[in-house]
Amino acid sequence: MTTIKIGNRTLTCSLRYSNRRRTVQIRVSKADCLELAAPAGMTWAKIQQLVESKHAWIYRQIQRLEASAANPANISLTHGSTVLYQGAPHTLLLLADGTAKPNVTYTHCAISIHLTELIGQDNDPVVYQSLKKWYADQAQNRLLERTRYWSAQIGVQPGRISLRDQKTRWGSCSSRGSINYNWRIIMAPPEVLDYLVIHELSHMLHPNHSPNFWGEVSRWCSEYRSHRRWLRQNGSVLAKLLPV
Repeated sequence: MTTIKIGNRTLTCSLRYSNRRRTVQIRVSKADCLELAAPAGMTWAKIQQLVESKHAWIYRQIQRLEASAANPANISLTHGSTVLYQGAPHTLLLLADGTAKPNVTYTHCAISIHLTELIGQDNDPVVYQSLKKWYADQAQNRLLERTRYWSAQIGVQPGRISLRDQKTRWGSCSSRGSINYNWRIIMAPPEVLDYLVIHELSHMLHPNHSPNFWGEVSRWCSEYRSHRRWLRQNGSVLAKLLPV
């Protein structure tokens, strides 16, 4: 492990070599940590030179991670904490009202989890599982409805539609037209969810990210760039909600 200077910051840096790589991959995994992957045999001086040429991009990634860390949403699952739903912050309420089985109810500005008894610890697994199931149910209903709608508009017929729990991918479309969505997208604004649906359905016509693909996406979602930007800037906030 070594360090590298980015402006007035010193970042720890991990490096791995690969015979399969032809270029250097830079990943800002934390606000103070770089992960590098380089072609086998490339000198450290050459790698440093390339990293220095990417200072502006690296600094933007650091700012994004710091903004995510400062965002109070999805940090904890305690009574009165903040969670996201359809792009808006909601207050999480834990209500010990003697219900036989934990269940979730929704109002305009609050998500309530009804429990058999008072939770004695922060971030109890019962709270996470109840909230995740509710999110996944909402995502399933919304994504199926929007997929049916946009399929008819675009003129494609997707196959199996599934929900996944992924850290880095929001969706995927197989060569057979099976589509996977990340259930966490229900925490994003509705227009961002629509962009994801359009993105995956457009892959049924163009199984790549060619200009023709982005032209198809733009045809149905003219603001797709801003929605992609929202996911880049806020995806880590959605990913904060983790099992305990």
